[in-house]
Amino acid sequence: MKKSIALLLSFALTMIFCLQAAATSNLNSTVSYLQKTVSASSYDGMMDWPILGLSAAGKDVSSLISRRENQIRKGELFSADKSTDYQRSIIGAIAAGKDPRNFGGYNLVEEVKKSQLSNGKFGDGISKGGSNLVNAHIWGIISLYTAGETIPNRDKALKWLVDQQNADGGFSIDTRVKSSDIDMTGMVLIAFGALGEDKNHAAVKKAMQYLKNQQGDTGDFTGWGGSSSESLSQVIQGSMMLGIDPAGSEWSKKNGNLVTALLSYRKSDGSFSHAVDGASNAIATYQALMALGDYNRGESIYKKLRRENLRFSDVPQNHFAATAIKKLAAEGIVKGFPDGTFQPNTSVKRQEFATMTALTLNKNKTFTAITRDFRDVPASHWANPYIKVVADQGLMKGRSTGIFAPEETITGAEVMTVLIHALGLESSAKPAAGEAWYAGYVRVANRRGLLYPNFDATKPATRAQCAYSLEALLK
Repeated sequence: MKKSIALLLSFALTMIFCLQAAATSNLNSTVSYLQKTVSASSYDGMMDWPILGLSAAGKDVSSLISRRENQIRKGELFSADKSTDYQRSIIGAIAAGKDPRNFGGYNLVEEVKKSQLSNGKFGDGISKGGSNLVNAHIWGIISLYTAGETIPNRDKALKWLVDQQNADGGFSIDTRVKSSDIDMTGMVLIAFGALGEDKNHAAVKKAMQYLKNQQGDTGDFTGWGGSSSESLSQVIQGSMMLGIDPAGSEWSKKNGNLVTALLSYRKSDGSFSHAVDGASNAIATYQALMALGDYNRGESIYKKLRRENLRFSDVPQNHFAATAIKKLAAEGIVKGFPDGTFQPNTSVKRQEFATMTALTLNKNKTFTAITRDFRDVPASHWANPYIKVVADQGLMKGRSTGIFAPEETITGAEVMTVLIHALGLESSAKPAAGEAWYAGYVRVANRRGLLYPNFDATKPATRAQCAYSLEALLK
């Protein structure tokens, strides 16, 4: 029996790896096709989405974003009052490493913020308002999220979106249209994720069920207008935003899943078609590139860009730890709060510093093992796996036998002790006769450039101070 189970697991893993390898191969050829298509002088389609897909694939998009910025200055493929033009331009600029707050002569971010109506809905137009277009609302949310902004009036924005859900669980592009749209419902999943909701939210569950009801045995959708690769691409992106595997059990049917279904639209040159047997289509291709990119990366591109561009309202650019906070936030080592703040002056608890340290020193690792060495850190404690890592690596010890004291604050001296142990320099940190126990650690930390400004060994370290020293450790 055990041997049979092992063989089944091995087969399942092999199938997953083969699917990922196929997607990666198709991604490479798709990138090549799209680069050639949008770089041509004759290309007159939207630039923002291809820029997003190509940039996420690691390609140089400097010439493309320059073209796009010039288009905006000239009013080409950009209307001064069309909300969605501003929103997609924000995403394209962010993807290319540009600041959408000063792009093409506009502060695109501020304009989108100003378009929000009193009921939380992002207006159909920048200045003219309008409450009909659902897509203007969801891309208002997604664009600001991608730019690292806190969503204004988040609760109202969420309520307005939920209120637009049709009886069957789907969503339409326009409030006046009651027939649900697969593509739009997939986009709405992205917006729910950007608002901080997950697959357990009631509206998300209803939307997921609507989509599953439209899915056939091949994994493809059979909704209104027939099957299309764009529908698959949007739902894959929505699933990835919510942490749902588009090739996993949630989306697996008798003869395929979302990813295998999308790959069936691929042409021999790497392009994708709108219909299974149709001709190459630029829109279908860049949407497929974004979807496959998310799948291969294992993360939504919107989440990645937000991390890299996160802004905290209480951390100005001239803050001593601004650079460190931004870098660690981009790597997922530190996080902000739902209100858009970082709370840089808040003292750090031992459980929090254990988590920061484990994430800093063990990048891209999954923490699942737990420790039972501390009576005050039960197996269910959120920081248990991180505490186990730092304890096992000899970086942090309990306050006493069997007691870690996770809720107690960590002092500057303790922070430096952990960092010096992380560097393996503890033998050089012995105090001289008559010195405090931590004097040697502080001395070595000072030589290594780890001390934060206004360092005080005996006072609790703040979130900003810990971020500063952890970032210095990485240099």
